[in-house]
Amino acid sequence: MAIVGYGGKVTSYDLAVGVKINMDELIYMISPTDSPFINGIGTDGRQLLSSSPVDQQEFKWMDEELLLPRATAAGTGAAGAGDTTITVSAADSYKFQVDDLLNIGEEDAVVNGAVKRITAINNTSGVINVSDWANGSAWPATTAAHEDTIICLGTALVEGSDPGQSRTADRTIHSNYTQIFGPTPIHMSRTEQQVSRYGVSDEFAKQVYGRSVENVITREQAYLYGKPVNDTTNKRRSTGGLMNFITTNTDSSTTTLTITALEALMQKCYNAGGIPDLLIANPASFATLNAISDSGRVRTTIDDPRRGRVPVSSVFTEFGETQMVRNRWCHSESAFVVQKENISRRVMQPLVVEALAKTGDSDKVQILCEEGLQVKGQSHMARFTNLTGYTDTP
Repeated sequence: MAIVGYGGKVTSYDLAVGVKINMDELIYMISPTDSPFINGIGTDGRQLLSSSPVDQQEFKWMDEELLLPRATAAGTGAAGAGDTTITVSAADSYKFQVDDLLNIGEEDAVVNGAVKRITAINNTSGVINVSDWANGSAWPATTAAHEDTIICLGTALVEGSDPGQSRTADRTIHSNYTQIFGPTPIHMSRTEQQVSRYGVSDEFAKQVYGRSVENVITREQAYLYGKPVNDTTNKRRSTGGLMNFITTNTDSSTTTLTITALEALMQKCYNAGGIPDLLIANPASFATLNAISDSGRVRTTIDDPRRGRVPVSSVFTEFGETQMVRNRWCHSESAFVVQKENISRRVMQPLVVEALAKTGDSDKVQILCEEGLQVKGQSHMARFTNLTGYTDTP
């Protein structure tokens, strides 16, 4: 393996044991097809997955969720005409307070503008007691069903009264672990390195590059499906991926990735305050969605073919442009709808090649890195888990 330094050309025989050569920049040279998540470059010229340093094996971040004055009904059997209760999740019940005015938007029904007033809230069960306020008799005749939206229209306190009970939303602390990817050994004798091979000028360097690509692909798969585990007894760690952290907006019933299914999940993300801009899936899952002939919905662009970029297809919905990231390492059953700015690599040690003790007439090195994935604002993102657009059966 040849390394060019300030003094000219240095061979691998001149490497000292323990010297680490930073290979992290090699990621930029690997084809985006091999590592579309880590190495992919968007139409804005930036890598899809940013990186930042970390100095602890366990790294933490905080998410703060606003107490948005709206919630979805937790089930059936509430808020029908004449009913005096509405049921939401216990967590959502904290979004409201006594004397709030409520309106309900029923799925597949006309919103009639009727309003009710909260008289009591049970934060344990999520049951909200209400009374008629304006046009109460016109409140939807059917009971509130799952996905019906309960919205707050402000508070109707008695004039001159004290403020209601205070509400606070504490920050949620999330954590993940750095995972050691490697060490992967490379051991070649001097003779093996000298044997001529067609199209290969330096077999040792080729082996280092090949093992580095494998390392990147392993990280790519860990960032999609990894689980955060810290086995303190045996000193082993693994990092969590998108499948682990994205839990709020999950579609386990859709089998074909369509514009309708995508917009349904995007709507949930939008209601939570986010607008995802990346759709990561196996190419087989894009068959229906990727209607190239519909230029008003799907467009292909190449802003700059240099810097390793590849043609990028984007699907356009009411929520803007969502870049379609084709990832061969993504299971065909799953797809991820993510917000690029909320995901990053946390790097404790970048990818390095380190020389090992030299014994006999051979070179020994190892390649390794240590890093993990940070996923902020998971409620602003979504995932599909039951797509059936591909089969291995011939």
